[in-house]
Amino acid sequence: MTTPSKSEHTWGSVYETDAIDAGILSDLLLNARDHSSPDTAAQLDVTPGTIRNRIDKLESNGVIKGYETRIDYQRLGFLPVLFVCTILSDEYESISQEIGQLPAVTRTRIIHSGSHNFHVVAIANCQNQLAAIRNNLVGFDIEIESVSLIHSEETFQFSGFGSTEEDTLDKS
Repeated sequence: MTTPSKSEHTWGSVYETDAIDAGILSDLLLNARDHSSPDTAAQLDVTPGTIRNRIDKLESNGVIKGYETRIDYQRLGFLPVLFVCTILSDEYESISQEIGQLPAVTRTRIIHSGSHNFHVVAIANCQNQLAAIRNNLVGFDIEIESVSLIHSEETFQFSGFGSTEEDTLDKS
């Protein structure tokens, strides 16, 4: 069974996983839409009820924060754009929340480092929209360091669920 614990390497409590949780998370990461509790259960040699209970527990403990649809914006005629920025104030979370409310913004990312510590992904379909997004961002306490069109983005299976720090270092 899994239990929350503290770790000196993180900012908060760490939810420790076992092989069953790791298998569930890997399956969901690759294809949450077509996830099948019976299929995952058969792979992990447990019952489908165990899989459903574990997913409920992972969700209620904040390990699984939701499920998302990945859209190919280019196929719809839009350009996904990455703005690499530097947040100048200590209000990371509130700035991220406010910027996330802008209509073209689909994702923000806060980086724990000095400069280039804030990434914004937005969607535009012309140069005018790109300029408007840039103007909106400039209204916040940030500096835009660079703007890049995103060509593609892929998701890959993470195999380190349940691994210790030593396991991760051995595989490097």
